[in-house]
Amino acid sequence: MKTTNLLLISLALLAATGCKKNNNNEENVLQKDAVTKETLFADFNCQMKTVTGGPVTESWGPNNKLWTNGRTIKVRFISGEGTTFVRSKVQQYAKSWESSANLTFQFVADNAAADLTVGFKHNGDAGSWAYVGTDGRGQTQSVNFGWFDNNTSDEEFRRTTTHEFGHVLGLQHEQAHPDANIPWNKDAVYAYYEGAPNFWTKDQIDFNVLWVGPRTGSNLLAYDKSSIMHYPVPARFTTNNVAIAANNTTITATDAAYMKKYYPGR
Repeated sequence: MKTTNLLLISLALLAATGCKKNNNNEENVLQKDAVTKETLFADFNCQMKTVTGGPVTESWGPNNKLWTNGRTIKVRFISGEGTTFVRSKVQQYAKSWESSANLTFQFVADNAAADLTVGFKHNGDAGSWAYVGTDGRGQTQSVNFGWFDNNTSDEEFRRTTTHEFGHVLGLQHEQAHPDANIPWNKDAVYAYYEGAPNFWTKDQIDFNVLWVGPRTGSNLLAYDKSSIMHYPVPARFTTNNVAIAANNTTITATDAAYMKKYYPGR
């Protein structure tokens, strides 16, 4: 289960300390996702148990970060970053959201005016992350893909790109859903993410992994452990030693249902 879509890495928290999730959504939210595609997800693979049962109807996000329904969102890449092949994969999977959300991602020339700017390991940042919803508009960089290269698997392109563009469309991490009720073994979570390769602080771990979102100010459907927006939660990360989410790699029908509800028309 490669580390990817989910979490970040080196984490110079780019504004993330000033980007703390705020119940009133008054500040920009930068959603950083983890690193170590090999190490983290390989480890999670060893820990996973099959968990079945329960509703699978997602999802959630702040209600004041949504784009205007029907909008064309212009996206440009940072000049000189990303090969033609890597850029084509990002475009392919970013646009996969268009089948359910009534929005269009229009990829424009590197020097053209755009709403969002996408980089690849920009300034050495090897993590993947995105601002949530309209907070990304007008940023010097709105999205980063730190581990993509010409040897990246198609599954990895799909998982990471759809996850990060889920943030772009206003989705938060699903494990932070107010109804997730995950019995975190916080000591195990801290021990893992404080180590290599992420070296996160406790504040960063709280922000990216353990935080529980508010009901007030949120668009909520039922919690979905299969959502593309859910971090994998191995058994050792819970006090009851039961895994909660595996390595989610695709947009689910319930992810799509959220888009159809809040960006109707497709």
